[in-house]
Amino acid sequence: MRRKKQVAPERLPEWFTRPSPAAAFQLLLFPHPLDDVLANLRLSPEELTSWHERGWLSFPYAREKCLQDWELAEIRFVHAAVRSGLSTRQVAKMLKHLPRPLSYDPERAAYNFRFGWVEVAPPDKPDVTAFMDQHLDEWLSGLAEQQPDRLVRLRSLIAQLLKSQSKR
Repeated sequence: MRRKKQVAPERLPEWFTRPSPAAAFQLLLFPHPLDDVLANLRLSPEELTSWHERGWLSFPYAREKCLQDWELAEIRFVHAAVRSGLSTRQVAKMLKHLPRPLSYDPERAAYNFRFGWVEVAPPDKPDVTAFMDQHLDEWLSGLAEQQPDRLVRLRSLIAQLLKSQSKR
């Protein structure tokens, strides 16, 4: 019996977003020499050639090549996937549906077995006014019971601020 193809749900929980590739807006003044990158990541030119042939890298190995940041991100991302312990076939399947080039940040992008490729979404900036409206009364009541001296200091501070505002 053949299994149905699993498709990641379109709607993600609010704490996830879909990964976005590194932007390629500005060229580096001092790009990264490819051979240095290979040495640092303990990669061989043959591995890069293999990844390019599989469609995992957007550029072929060239000894004198210097990399821009998005190309370095592409190598680092594929390197992390390949070194994850999964088989080549599993890696190919996981990378298959990601938009190219694969210049994702391997420290931010992750594979979730339910949702596919995700990044943790940055939290929204809190609305301080709404938070204060929601909690101020309860907090002040707690201060009145537990720290009346602090409540008196706050009242004094508020009076000073209101007085300085009225002088303007």
